[in-house]
Amino acid sequence: MTQSLEVPTKEFCVEWTMDGHEGGRVRFTLSGQVSLLDGKRFYKVDGVLYISEGSTYCREIGNPRLYVRRNGVEASGRQWGWETISSRKTANRLCSMDGYFVRTGYWAPADRSIQLSIVAEHGLGRRKSYSPTAALRLVD
Repeated sequence: MTQSLEVPTKEFCVEWTMDGHEGGRVRFTLSGQVSLLDGKRFYKVDGVLYISEGSTYCREIGNPRLYVRRNGVEASGRQWGWETISSRKTANRLCSMDGYFVRTGYWAPADRSIQLSIVAEHGLGRRKSYSPTAALRLVD
């Protein structure tokens, strides 16, 4: 039997407003927590992505497909790349149900913080828009 010990968790919240063509706007919120597991060998991100304000989501903003991405930052300041941590959900689906996600992964000894943001894909060409980034320092 293995035992998984968690260090204290860090909570995050990212709010992002998308403006429509006719003056409407929709605010998306990403919130949750990040923790390190098994002696800081793995990270765990769990949270929810939902529409917190607005009602012109479908036609006016183009009903984008939203997902959450993360990036790691090492002690030297080097960032090692963005990766998707939640599946793509349309804004239309987010109005009827929140998008919950849980992701675990390897945490390298050089890693110090994690960054999270929301991404929206629009149209057939999958043009992308990015929210502001939330940076969480997990190791001093």
